Amino acid sequence: MASVYHAPCSLSCARLMAMHRVPIQSHRSCYRKFAALHLQSPSSVRVQKNSVIRFSFCYGSKKSSRSVKTGCVRHGDLPVVTGGTWDEYVLNSDIPVLVEFWAAWCGPCRMVHREVEEIAKEYTGKINCYMLKADEHIEIADKYDIKVVPVVVLFKNGEKRDSVTGTMPNYVYTAAIEKLLTA
Repeated sequence: MASVYHAPCSLSCARLMAMHRVPIQSHRSCYRKFAALHLQSPSSVRVQKNSVIRFSFCYGSKKSSRSVKTGCVRHGDLPVVTGGTWDEYVLNSDIPVLVEFWAAWCGPCRMVHREVEEIAKEYTGKINCYMLKADEHIEIADKYDIKVVPVVVLFKNGEKRDSVTGTMPNYVYTAAIEKLLTA
């Protein structure tokens, strides 16, 4: 069954704003202007990988429709940590913890997922790896000064020890982990 995801107004709005010749404005005014933007699709539609779907949207009196080729969106095998499980899984862990702060609308986050999944397999028993949706758990993201995603944060004894911002090659993450494990 198809569902509609209303992405936060950020750089993802820029293309729609340009298409409709709307001047780029502050985040809050952008949100107010595009809050009425709704993707419409029949509720009985089943979307399969690599299929083409057509959706319509309207902005004020302007109407448009687009065809989109769907892809595979996977969240992997990493466990998810939330505000309710944060203390138990991250702060009170006996071994170091890696947390990937991510968002569903973030393309680079998908690349980091793969790297973190490999790290989780390689460092099984030495480090626990989790994912946290930064846009759903803003209080945790703010506490650790997470301003952009993806960010991989390393914790030891309940304290933030290191972080890697952006999409990096595997060796950057493993170097930070090795540094943490030997400290």
